[in-house]
Amino acid sequence: MKRRFCLVLSLLMLAVCIHALAESAEWNYDAEYCVLRGYSGAGGDVAVPGEINGGTVDVIDINVFTGETITALSLPETVLELRSNAITWCPNLVSVSLPQSLVVINRLNFGNCGALAEVTIPAGVRYIGDSSFTFCESLRKITFEGVCPVIDQDCFTVLPEDAVAYVPDDQLDAYAEAFASAGSAMSVQPSGKSAVVVDNNGYVESEFDFDASTGTITRYNGYATYLAIPETIGGAAVKAIGPEAFAHHYYLALLELPEGLEAIGDGAFYNCATLGHVKFPSTLKTIGDNAFYNAYQGSLFELPSAETIGDFAFYFAGIKGSVALPDGLTSIGTGAFEACGNLGGTLYLPASLETIGDGAFKSDLLLQYVIVDSPIPPTLGEGVFAGCDYLYDIDLYAHGTKQQMLDWQAYVDALGIPCRVWRAQDPTAESPESGAYQYENLMLTEYTGAQPRIHAHLTVSQEPVVGLGDGVFKGSQTIEYFSVAHNDAFTTIGAEAFMDSTLREVDLFDSVTTIGARAFAGCAQLETLTLPESVTEIGEGALDGLTGLKKLVVKCDPAILPASAFANLSNLTDVTIETGAIPANLFAGSGVTTLALGEGVTEIGESAFANTALTAVDLKNAATIGANAFANTALTSAELTNATAIGESAFEGTALQTVTLNAAASVGERAFANTKLTQLVIPTDGSFQLSAIEGTGAELRLPAGASDEQIAAWNETLGRPWYDPILREGEASKFIKMPFEATPAENFDFDPETGLILAYTGTDVDVVVPREIDGVTVVGFKDYNAFASCQDYTDTETETNQTDWVRLRTLVLPETIKALPDSMLSYCQQLETFVCYAPLESTGKNQFMLCRSLNNVIFVNGVRMIDNYAFDSAGPLANLYFGEHLDTICSQAFNFANLTSFVADAQSVEYGAFTECQNLTSLHFTGKVASFGENCIINCPSLAEICFDGCDLTASPMGLMMNVAPKLTVRVPEGMSEENLNHAQNCLSWSENPSEITVTTDSCTHALPAMPDVAGLLSGLMLDASIETAAPALAESSQTTDAPESEAQAAEPAPAEAAQTTDAVESRPVSEAQTAAIPDEYLGVWYGVSMEMEGDVLPLADLGMEVTVTIGADGTAEMNMGGEVDVAQCMMNDGALVVDTMTGTLQDGELVLSDDGVLIRMNREKPETDVSVSAINENATIDDFIGVWTLVRVTTDGMTLPAEAAEMAGDTLTIYGDTCDLTMQGMTLDGLPCRMEGYSLLVSIIEGDASITLREDGTLILESVDIALQYERAGDAPDTLDGEATPEPTAEPAHEPAVTGAEIMLENKYVLIDADVNGYNMTAAMLGNYEYSVLLHQDGTVDFVMAGADIPGLVWTYGKVPTDAGELDGVIIDYYGQPLYLVPTDSGFDMDYFDSMRMHFAPEGSAQ
Repeated sequence: MKRRFCLVLSLLMLAVCIHALAESAEWNYDAEYCVLRGYSGAGGDVAVPGEINGGTVDVIDINVFTGETITALSLPETVLELRSNAITWCPNLVSVSLPQSLVVINRLNFGNCGALAEVTIPAGVRYIGDSSFTFCESLRKITFEGVCPVIDQDCFTVLPEDAVAYVPDDQLDAYAEAFASAGSAMSVQPSGKSAVVVDNNGYVESEFDFDASTGTITRYNGYATYLAIPETIGGAAVKAIGPEAFAHHYYLALLELPEGLEAIGDGAFYNCATLGHVKFPSTLKTIGDNAFYNAYQGSLFELPSAETIGDFAFYFAGIKGSVALPDGLTSIGTGAFEACGNLGGTLYLPASLETIGDGAFKSDLLLQYVIVDSPIPPTLGEGVFAGCDYLYDIDLYAHGTKQQMLDWQAYVDALGIPCRVWRAQDPTAESPESGAYQYENLMLTEYTGAQPRIHAHLTVSQEPVVGLGDGVFKGSQTIEYFSVAHNDAFTTIGAEAFMDSTLREVDLFDSVTTIGARAFAGCAQLETLTLPESVTEIGEGALDGLTGLKKLVVKCDPAILPASAFANLSNLTDVTIETGAIPANLFAGSGVTTLALGEGVTEIGESAFANTALTAVDLKNAATIGANAFANTALTSAELTNATAIGESAFEGTALQTVTLNAAASVGERAFANTKLTQLVIPTDGSFQLSAIEGTGAELRLPAGASDEQIAAWNETLGRPWYDPILREGEASKFIKMPFEATPAENFDFDPETGLILAYTGTDVDVVVPREIDGVTVVGFKDYNAFASCQDYTDTETETNQTDWVRLRTLVLPETIKALPDSMLSYCQQLETFVCYAPLESTGKNQFMLCRSLNNVIFVNGVRMIDNYAFDSAGPLANLYFGEHLDTICSQAFNFANLTSFVADAQSVEYGAFTECQNLTSLHFTGKVASFGENCIINCPSLAEICFDGCDLTASPMGLMMNVAPKLTVRVPEGMSEENLNHAQNCLSWSENPSEITVTTDSCTHALPAMPDVAGLLSGLMLDASIETAAPALAESSQTTDAPESEAQAAEPAPAEAAQTTDAVESRPVSEAQTAAIPDEYLGVWYGVSMEMEGDVLPLADLGMEVTVTIGADGTAEMNMGGEVDVAQCMMNDGALVVDTMTGTLQDGELVLSDDGVLIRMNREKPETDVSVSAINENATIDDFIGVWTLVRVTTDGMTLPAEAAEMAGDTLTIYGDTCDLTMQGMTLDGLPCRMEGYSLLVSIIEGDASITLREDGTLILESVDIALQYERAGDAPDTLDGEATPEPTAEPAHEPAVTGAEIMLENKYVLIDADVNGYNMTAAMLGNYEYSVLLHQDGTVDFVMAGADIPGLVWTYGKVPTDAGELDGVIIDYYGQPLYLVPTDSGFDMDYFDSMRMHFAPEGSAQ
């Protein structure tokens, strides 16, 4: 199709040329575009008609009026534009009458019209293109009637010296400025009249396609020559010109873009070949790729703003002369200004420019000089200036580096351009005036002038100047700025060269190597100083007394600087040092607030910046920081990732809040003392003195990769308690504060002197002990009687007179409690839940004895010991949590306890810890258990399972239990030693009824104790909003007993203690935004119902498509289309579900997915799918096929579409017997041969045989290659064909001629004679020196040559061909799916070439 399109386009272009042959021999008029393209008259006084052949003359095309014959020219009041060179080189043209309708005089008009003496420019003219009205040696009077138009460069030049432009009085200044800008020296005089104002803006709102929601013009449908787009359309601001909105516009010559416009899209004005000038707005940010490709023909180019210029944006533009690109521009795309042959003079590249694309200025032949105004030159693509053969000078930023200059020089050298790259001298400075200087030995030795800003001469007697002599400007009260010559040879500043002068700024370039003694001494007004890398020697006192210095840049080795050279300079605020070791005391006591250190700075000496006002500095490259180096500064952060030595008091007394240390750093005494540090990571591979953070209150941490041994060692060094160990960097504290509102203080008898509660005196059954009472911290309870009012002695052996008690149900203790008295809660028989936030050493002996309702015991921050008889006769104890620091389960801890199972995660389990636990069925001992007491399990008759998960049983007695279940399974991990296995097999010491022991290595499924959901458990309690529970404990619920400890540590922390649950943590992280944001109504399975494309609704069932989408709670979406499954992440965004590139919304209970204009509707019910094809009728005969059949369905690529959706509605198949007629999308193939083979009817079509089968349901299916067409019977076929009886089907060859005359076309080459195009006849010669030929082969293939190009892959067949006389027998060529019709004639054949032309062919050799 692409090839066919190109050929059609080529012929249409030829047709346009023919069409220009107007009926009048005098005028070559293009009626389609209303353009006068040529004049072939006799000349003399020429009057152009306003109409030709019924069409108006709107445009005068290029080179229409030229030559010596024309003496006078009058243009009609229809003409809007004179194209480039429309009227030129008419040496005898005496007068010209320009119409009031004229808007644009494009470039190069009225050049070399030597006899033209005067001309009047009508009021409507808005633009005069460059070089118009030049070399008119008689033109002395030009009268302008209207507002000053845009006058492009070089207009009205090379005219008589006495030429005068008479302009409206009220426009005098505007015209004078316009003429001067164009380079015209004409005298501009008032005409004595006011300007005639003409509104000829071609703007018509209805001609714009405008997207008000984005402010984008998407298409322009008008025909304006001059167009000023308004700032708003329909009340909405115009912000963008969309891609290709004006592409290929044929009339637009002058364009004004509105203020507020920000973007010009890709190809927006592509190939607008007539566009002469564009006025750009100051708000423009983006110019897209190909935006003005072959479109900007004017020379005047003023771009007030832009941030990016796209690829080939101004390719082949007519831009002339120098160009200054705007500040703020950051990138210029590939080929952006390529082939701008008139762009010359100077190109200014702004300081903001970062990148220039490949070939951006390629082949800009007239470009001579480039100025780069950025300290960091832009990155250059390949061949940026390739072909700029006259480019001789590139000036980089005056204070750029030598390496930048060398890099750019190498770049242009590689392009083969004879161009020199320099660094510019300051343009505000001048070389010494004549007679006011003296040079000796190529050094400036004397200056007697008064210029305040001076740069040395580059050369003397063609030799480069090498230095400044001693005392040249000593005591000068006029010198303000001095620059050495940027010639790479200037190396010396002599002694006392500027001493006691008024010098404010000096440019030492990067060539100076020596600064003499006292060279700048006493320069109290010197404000900025850069010492280049080249400096190797600085004389004594050279930098003394620089009290006014504000900014210093040191590129040389700072070790050569005089001692304390810049100390105590209060005005010095900005310092840059690029490399080397900074000497001691160099800036001590100065006013430095900003310090930039280069990558090469590795050492900072003692007190180098002490007592300065420094607030920030990047120290990540420094390896050594001396004592007091930054002491008493205002630094707030220090990244010392490379520092291995930090001296004593290096940062003491600063405002430091954060510090990052190298793990191998050696940190001196008081290095960070008295700062505002809140946290510091200790360098574990170096050395650290605790005094380093004295006076800070900083929390010490260890690196994230610190080992457990390092943690333990530092805990010991710092004396940290087990419940508050030192943390690794990034690790959250596991300590949790009690989050509940406390029971009112009046319910407690409290001793404020000791902080102990004497007794609970309230009646609440759910009690939360306060952390403070009357401002005093509650630290514990006086003795075991603290809850005596809650102890219930009924059904016990204890005698009591008690008749009533508080039926304590819940008790919560705060983190402030230090210890619990023994037996404090014993006999609290209604106590169900005990929660303690205090980290305790012990539960207390007999603590929960006879607490027969006790189900939940939770030590949130852990307990070290379950003391003797702690849970004696307590139960049911279904939910126990003691934390990860449990050390000992003491003797009789669970005596007679109502346990059913237990995981013992402690260091030691003592004798009889589990005694008489009648309901205990399983016990699990983790690998943490190192010591078992003999017979730690006694008389637990239901105990049937014990797990020893990694325990070393060899260090414990052989017998660990007595009197357990008759059958006992002992689980141990794989790989256990024989000795351990022996202990496991003999773990039973003695039993009245010995147990049968089975040792197995099956994996253990017991989970480590997990933090319960305390907030959920105590949902009746109110949370205290003022309490921040601190960092929550790590979620342990995913840890099983066979998980390594490192995995447990890696578990993600829960968002808060209240949110902790015992549910297993997912092993795969899921985005919180995904899981939390997807509403439940989206989750689950959805079934596809229909698809909507371009307004058509297609039931998926009818298409044979099954589509399902399953949306999971984990944020995944699984799409199944016909068995092909894709999985993507999904999330909610602005109320819509986003799945990959699709967006989904809920509408009336349906999920509607949209992607690029296609909608898929889905619901919860699976639709019935029935597009099955009926079985073949194998008994069918030819008579069953004969008839008229209508297309109902099309199947291709596995998809079935209704005929309407496939744009084939109304297509038919008519079967006569041995022939049939087939219509497809408006194309008819008549007389196709048919033959029966078995139960199939084979039809010969262009691609080969197609098979037609009759189905049991009475439908017909035609199958060919990759398409199947299903038909339903619409009626009977005619009994006769062409008035003759329908013949019986035969097996006739597919390409045997069926019509007289056609057979002579086979195997004969036919060539083009002529062609009829738009009513004109063109000979083969007029179509150019190309071959046009057709050769039909017997096998159905075609050799087809069009305009000299072979068109491969074509086939042909016989068929009915439409002609003006009706359908005739002929030949049909399948041209990539489109029919080309060939009709035999007496001399050959005619070809209808896609309705664009009729081509006449004759046998080769007979053509004349």
